[in-house]
Amino acid sequence: MSIVLAMALLAEAVTATPNQLPKGTVTVAIRADDDQAAAFAETVGSSLSAADFLVLPPTGPSRYQARVTIDRDVRGLVTAPAPVAGPDVSVGNWGSGVRISPPTRKQDLRPLVVTRMTLTLVDVRSDRTLWTGTAVTTQVGGTPADDPHALGTKLADALVVRMPAILDGALSIP
Repeated sequence: MSIVLAMALLAEAVTATPNQLPKGTVTVAIRADDDQAAAFAETVGSSLSAADFLVLPPTGPSRYQARVTIDRDVRGLVTAPAPVAGPDVSVGNWGSGVRISPPTRKQDLRPLVVTRMTLTLVDVRSDRTLWTGTAVTTQVGGTPADDPHALGTKLADALVVRMPAILDGALSIP
């Protein structure tokens, strides 16, 4: 009888460890301080889907809810290469024209944007937090690396890959 009790306690301890997180259905709820929340929600859903979770629409019933918070702060200005207009050709009934821009070393001042994503996986039935993690990256504003799809993919993939490991602090993602 004591062996059965010991086995039951051991089974309970194993399921309570953060390394045991069964896959299931998940909805994504996002809080962002800008109008790009839909792009971030899409990238988080894609990352969870790649990790064998079944992502459902936000209003659907699910086993888990991924609560995502996005914070973006401007931390000064940096120099970045200025955009260069590509070659252009135009033809019309008035004639034709060609524009060729010579190479330039012009620099623009652009904002340095720090983006922080916090992902919290919650059991919907008990509203218990199962896992939480934070990832941070810094990009030059107005560049392709600062696009919400690129940022969201980079941060969400880094967090979901490490789930359910306990993170000591925020992950710094280049």
